[in-house]
Amino acid sequence: MRIDTENNRILVRQSWLGDALLCAQRAKYGMNYPDLRSGSDATAIGTGVHAGIEDYLNGKVTDHESFCRNIREYVELELAKGVKLTQISRDTDKMWDCVTSMATAWWNDIRPLVPLGGTTEHKFKAPLGVKASNGMDIWLEGTIDYVSPDGTLWDWKTASRTYSLREKHMQSHQATCYVAACRTLGLVPDGEEPTLFRFGIMVRQLQPKAQVVTVSRDANQVKFLTRQIKSVIDTALPVWDNTDWVINDQHFLCSSTWCDYWTMCKGAHWSESNCDSPDQSVTTVTVDITELDTPNRDTVSNANNGTTSTQEA
Repeated sequence: MRIDTENNRILVRQSWLGDALLCAQRAKYGMNYPDLRSGSDATAIGTGVHAGIEDYLNGKVTDHESFCRNIREYVELELAKGVKLTQISRDTDKMWDCVTSMATAWWNDIRPLVPLGGTTEHKFKAPLGVKASNGMDIWLEGTIDYVSPDGTLWDWKTASRTYSLREKHMQSHQATCYVAACRTLGLVPDGEEPTLFRFGIMVRQLQPKAQVVTVSRDANQVKFLTRQIKSVIDTALPVWDNTDWVINDQHFLCSSTWCDYWTMCKGAHWSESNCDSPDQSVTTVTVDITELDTPNRDTVSNANNGTTSTQEA
C-alpha cells in the first residue's frame, strides 16, 4: 500500500493485502522498510522460473533443453543476490534437480494449455471505484504473469505441494484483484459471465509434477473485494503513525526463516533459544504416603458447606 498525494490515491497490491490480512504489523513493516525484503531461495527459484516462462511466451526460447537451461541461469542470478537460504538449498544437487523438474513439468503439462499471443508481465494501475475514509480514491496496482488471447488470466506458482482447489477458489484475493483490474481496464470482458483465472503450479520435487487450478470471479465477488480492501485501509488510517498495528503471530510465516522483519518484532523478545521447545521428557516422581496415627481425632461433616473437616473428640 502506498499513498499518492499528488493524484489523491491510495494504491494497493494484492501481496500487501495478503500481508495485512495475515498480520497488520507485517504489512506496516513492508511499507516502512521495503529494503528489508530480501526474499529466500524459494522466491529466487520462483522468480527464475517466471523469467524463463516469460521468455518462452515471448518467442525467445522454442525448445525444452534451452528452456530448462535458461531457467537455471535466471535462478543462479537470483540466488547471487544474497537471499536467505533455507532447507531448500542445503542439498544443492537436489535443488537443481528440482528446478529442472519444475521446468519440465511446465513444459510438458502446462505449456500445451496456454494459448500464445497474449501479454506477459502486464503491469497495471486501475481504480477500484471507492474512496477511503480520508477521501482518497482506492486503486489497485500490480503485475499479471500472463493475459491470454482468450481472456483467461494465468499466474505461475512454484510450490512445495499441490494446491487446494476449494481454498484457492474461496480465498484467493490475488485472483479477484487481477480480475477486477483487467475488467476495469478492458483487458477482459466486463459482463455477467465470470472471468477465469488459472494457477499454473509446478511442485518442487524430483519427479516433474504440475497442476492447473482454475477459479472464477464475477462482478459480485469483485464487490466483496472492494468492501474488504476499504475495510483494511479504513482500519489502518486512524493508527497510521502508531508504532505497532495489530501483531499476529498465529501463522507459520511468523518465524526467522519466513519473515524479513522477525528481529524487529517477535524476534526482539524471543531469542533463538526461546524458540526451541523445552525437553519433553518427564521424570517419574515417587511419593511415600505415611498413614497418620490419629486415635484422638474424629472426622465430622460440616453441615453448613458440605466440606469435610477434623476436630478433636
